[in-house]
Order: sequence, then structure tokens, then C-alpha cells
Amino acid sequence: MTADTRDFPDPLFCAEGELSALMRTFDWSVTPLGSPDLWPAALRTSVQMMLASKQPMYLAWSSDLIALYNDAYRPILGMDKHPRALGARTADVFGQDGYPALKSVFDAALNGESAAFQNLLVPLVRSGYLEECYFDVGYTPVYVDSQVEGVFSSVCETTERVLSARRTTSLAALTSALIGAEDSQDVLRAATEGVERNPYDLPCLLLYLADAQGTLVLTGAAGLGPAEVQRWTDLPESWSTQRSLRVLTVEPLRAGPWPEPVEQLALLPLAVPGAAVPLGLLAVGLNPRQKADSTYLDFLRLFSAQLVAALHAAHLSGELRRRHAELDARNRALQAFEEWTRDLTVDLDPYDLIGRAQSRIRSLIPLDAAVYYEREGDRWYVKRLLGQYGDEELARLHAGGLAHDSTGNLRIPSETGEPFYQDLYDGSTDHLGSHMTHVTATAMVPLRTSRGLRGVFGLAMFGRSGWTPIERTTIETVGRSLSLALDRSEQVAELARERERLAGQTAALASANEELEAFAYSVSHDLRTPVRHILGFSTLLRKSSGAELGATADRYLGIIDQSASRMNVLIDAMLDLSRTSRQPLRSGIVDLGALVAAVRSEVEVDALDRLVTWKIQPLPLVTGDQDLLRQVMLNLLSNALKYTSGTSTPVIEIWAEERSDACEVFVRDNGVGFDPRYQDKLFGVFQRLHRAEDFEGTGVGLANVRRIIARHGGQVSAHSVLGAGATFSFTLPSDRVQVAASRRPPEVTP
Repeated sequence: MTADTRDFPDPLFCAEGELSALMRTFDWSVTPLGSPDLWPAALRTSVQMMLASKQPMYLAWSSDLIALYNDAYRPILGMDKHPRALGARTADVFGQDGYPALKSVFDAALNGESAAFQNLLVPLVRSGYLEECYFDVGYTPVYVDSQVEGVFSSVCETTERVLSARRTTSLAALTSALIGAEDSQDVLRAATEGVERNPYDLPCLLLYLADAQGTLVLTGAAGLGPAEVQRWTDLPESWSTQRSLRVLTVEPLRAGPWPEPVEQLALLPLAVPGAAVPLGLLAVGLNPRQKADSTYLDFLRLFSAQLVAALHAAHLSGELRRRHAELDARNRALQAFEEWTRDLTVDLDPYDLIGRAQSRIRSLIPLDAAVYYEREGDRWYVKRLLGQYGDEELARLHAGGLAHDSTGNLRIPSETGEPFYQDLYDGSTDHLGSHMTHVTATAMVPLRTSRGLRGVFGLAMFGRSGWTPIERTTIETVGRSLSLALDRSEQVAELARERERLAGQTAALASANEELEAFAYSVSHDLRTPVRHILGFSTLLRKSSGAELGATADRYLGIIDQSASRMNVLIDAMLDLSRTSRQPLRSGIVDLGALVAAVRSEVEVDALDRLVTWKIQPLPLVTGDQDLLRQVMLNLLSNALKYTSGTSTPVIEIWAEERSDACEVFVRDNGVGFDPRYQDKLFGVFQRLHRAEDFEGTGVGLANVRRIIARHGGQVSAHSVLGAGATFSFTLPSDRVQVAASRRPPEVTP
């Protein structure tokens, strides 16, 4: 009966839906079931119930298991099986995918046995490939007159539920496995276990991690045989620039639980958010029985994200451990340096310093030899050795000196001024042939002082290669410390030589000064007689000539008398100056306040016609020569009175100030002052800044002040502005001050 002429009076195919419409127009006469109006009641009832249900249902009728199903079942068949499955034998519908595994279940149902399954794996080709599918399904026999005529199946697909649970379990297990991961090997181990636990979603993987230079290197693989791993050892160039997830087709890989090979890889960069360079790259084989849909790819993203977090944490943990180790090594090195520095003294022999440095660095770094070289001419010679050469011929060659031009290990650091490391020693560097085969690593540090290159501090290992950053820091720190110690040693030696030279010069100068002082005293003393003769004969000439002397001669004799008297004053000043330097200090307690009061009374006699205001603050008790300090104050107060003679309201101030290391005494006046450009001449012998006709004096008084204060360990100074007074001061060391000046009240008197 044709599809466009047949009409059924009963409601067998009257339910709404595509399948009802399809069944109405389907030519059932070409099937073993024949015309629907001849179908047994059980079949018609089952079909009516199935078409009306929203639950996926499948009816296999007769021993041929002719397929009937409803609209809800269509997605299970997919476009590969629907609608051709309608009216076809079940073996023909599912013969290449699910039926071989389910035939026994259908056979049992035809024999009257019911069955039910949860999450039953049924591979299906429904979207162009054999797909991994899971179902909750029940099989029930359908009877006609006590005979089983068909199998009724109620179906619920659970594929998404099964896959979601499986992937969630994988991620949870990975999280657990990554807890406490300390390095990349722990991360790789956890990823490998993930492949072993879930080979369906993770048939295989390749893990590439960045090395110290940032190059991605194959670190581990899982789910692949050795030949397959070897095939991917070298990272394809296009993969190295991958910055986001990418799925690509590759040549078939034998991996995973299915007979079908893996033909797709998902590339997932292992990058920390915000980082410029990725930690690595993960290549995961995709399940050949699952479409790489968003759910599958999201699972892979989560899987790789956990690896990224673990790798980053392991990297940070490793960096923290490295820093802790470095800090510990630095602390040990600093402690050793502190002990070493504490042991260093400036009087140590330079080679003793080098020997101590060799011992110290050997206690911090596992070394086989520490050698110190110095260059003599065109050859290098060993000056200090700790350890062994490790070869008799090598020792003999060192004893004869190593040629500078052919010994790169010494020439390079000596010429560049920088440390020269060989993590893996190159025998051609020094052309010493087979005698250096036992040497695995060397470090050569130039030692420089203020005089230039002193030598090269060499270190060698006989079995371990490479110098760690901590070891390099330690080596260079020792080298710098040793260079400074050697420089100090050289400076101390030079200073000792300079002191000897200065001591000789000082002794010679003291002898010359002593002779000069003796000569000055002798000359001054001897000049008294001729000056006395000049004055005496001038007086006799004046008496003997009497009225016969004319006015001119009398004026000439007056000039002679004045000059001779002036000469006497100068001679007395010179003798005072000489005595100041020659006579020994008679130290005792000197009350500067009482001393100033006594000197003031003495000098005021010459200024009784003037109203002078004295402002004298408390002055301290000091240790010194009473007579010499009296000369100091006498000179300073006399000058203050003298240079204020033209001032209408003269004021003289005297006070003391305490310093950290001295006490300074000041005398200030408001007189004529002096030109500050010439203040360096004030304390010189016979140096005067004013004309003799304006202010009398010898120019020796301040020179005397300077000598006396110098003998007491102090200094003198003067400050002035021309026409605005002058301030003179002197200091006495703190050890000469007995009691501070503040113990007395200030004194201001006219």
C-alpha cells in the first residue's frame, strides 16, 4: 500500500511527532512486519504507547528484531542511523557498533529474560565516527499468546553524566597528587598518573618545560611507547609560539584504550597569567571516540591550569629553597668572613694573609687546590699552595714557572681585571696537556691593590664541575676582602717606612731648631754690650761737648739714643722669645680667672686716663705653666688696650667656651682691628699690620703667644674686620682643663 493512499481508521499512528508522521507514510509492506492493520494487538499497543511517550523508547519486533522507535529516541540514533533504522533489522542498524555487545541481551530477552543496566557503554556511529556512549537502559520481552514476539527497551542516555563524573574525578585526583609537589618531576609524575587513571580523556600527553634559557624541552611523556616519544623529542617550531589552546591533526598515534589511534592533539600553553614567557607546553592526545567539544576542551584547560599552578608553586618553592640555601650559605660565609676579618691584623705577613684566605674559602667550598700566583717577568710562580697539584709533572711545571702568554687561566684575569671561571675546564687554555685531565673546574681571581695587580688567587676542583652562584659570590667576596687586606698591609709597610723617614727628619729639624734657638739667644745676649756702649758714649759725648753741640748734632744724638733704646727693646723681645722655647714647662693648676684679673690690674696702669669697660665671663682652671700663660694673657690684653686707644668707648671682652676636645679662650676688643687678608702674618716674628708711629710694638708678642700655646698642645687664631675690632683666641686640650668656667658668676666692670 502506498504512502499517499493508505489511511488507518484507528489511532495507531495518530500521535503528534515526526515518527508518527513517518510511520503513517512508511511502506510497511516491504518489511517483515507487513501491513499495520495485520499487526497483533500487542505490537499495536506497544507502538501506541511508545509514540505517545516522551521517554526514549525502542521496540525490536519478531526474531529479526525489526526496529521501531519514538521521537525521543531519534538523538540516540543520530543522523547516521535515522530514518533508515525504521523498519530495519536491529543487527543491520547497530551491527557495526553497539549490537555485537548487546546481541546476548536481545537473545536473552527473546527467551523471556528481562534486564536493566546503568551507564552501559554502547559504542555508536551516529555523527560520522564511532562514539563512546553510555545509557541507563531496560530490556523487557513483549508476549503474544504466551510467546515472546519482541523486545521493548526504555532508554536514557547518560553519556554527559558519565564523562562529567569521570573528568571531575580525574581533576580531583590530580589536585590531590599535586599537593606538596616540589619540582617539575613531581608535576610530571602527577600528570602521568592522570593518564593512567583516565586513559579515555587523556590517552597520552607530552610535557615540554622551559630550561634556563627559556627553550622548551621535552621533560616527560605518558601513554606512548619509546618510538612514539622519540618522534616528538624535538619540539615542532610552530608549537613554540603557541599562546592559546589549539587542536591539530597529527599522524596516527597508538595510544589509549580504544582500537582506533589518536589522530588529534590539543596544545595547551602552560603560562602564568601576566608572565611574559610560558613555563612550558602540554600536548594531550584526544579521545578518538569523543568530539573535541567545548566541554572536553574546558576539561583540558582545567587539567593544564592545575599543572600551571603546581609548576608555578614548585618554581616559587624551589626559588625559595634556593634563596634559603643561598642565604644560609651567605650567612655561613659572612660568619666566616667576620671571623677571618677579626683574625686579620695589619702586621701579618702578606703570604700569611693569603694562606688564611685559602683556608677560609676551603672551609666554605669543597676544593682540591687553592694556589696563589705572582708574576715575575714573563712567568707566573706559585707563592702559596693549599692542597695538591694532583700530578707530579704538573707540580714540576709549576716549580719552573708558567709562561704568561701560554697560560690563559692566569693571563686572562690579570689582563681583564675580572674573575675567570671555567665550569668545565678546557685543557687547551693552559697547554698543559695530559697533566690537567683530573682538573674539572677552575676559578681565577685577580688580586689588586692601590699599587696595581699583586697576583692571582686560583682555585681548582678534581671531580665536580660547575660553580654555583653562591660559590662565585663567596669566591669574589674573599678575593675583594683579601685585596683590601693586602692593600692595607702594603700601606702599613709604606707608612712604617715613611715614619722612619719622618722621624729622621724630625730629629734633624729639632737639632737645627735647638742650634738656631741657641744662636738667637747668644746673638741677642751679645748685642746688649755694643748697644750699651752706643748709649754710654752718646751720653759722654753729650756731656763733654756741652754747649758746643749745635742743634743738628743734638738732634742726631737724640736719634742715636732712640734707636739704641729701640734696639734694647727688640733684644729683650728676642730673648723672651728664645726663653719661651728653651725653658722647660713647669705645669701646675692655673686659675685663668685670677690670672686675667692680675694681668688686667697690671696693664690698666697705662690706661688710667681712659674709661675701659671690661666684660669678663667665668674662666676655667687649667693645667699649664703659670708664668708662660701669664705672658699669653699679658700680650693679648696689652694689645686690646693698645688698639682701642683711639676708641671713645673701649670695650674688652674675655670668655671661654667648651668644645668636645678642647677649651677655647677668647679676647675681643672694639678697636681698629686689622685687614683680614693679612691675618696669617699676625703670629709671625716681627710681623706688624700697623705703622710704628701709630702703634708701638716689636712684632714679637703674638709670635710668643703662638709658641707658648703650641707647647701646651693648643692653637691660636684671630678674626677681624678693619675698623670693627678684633678677636683673638687660643685653645687648650680637654685633658688640661680641670674645672669648667661655669662655676663662677660673670663679671662686668668698668
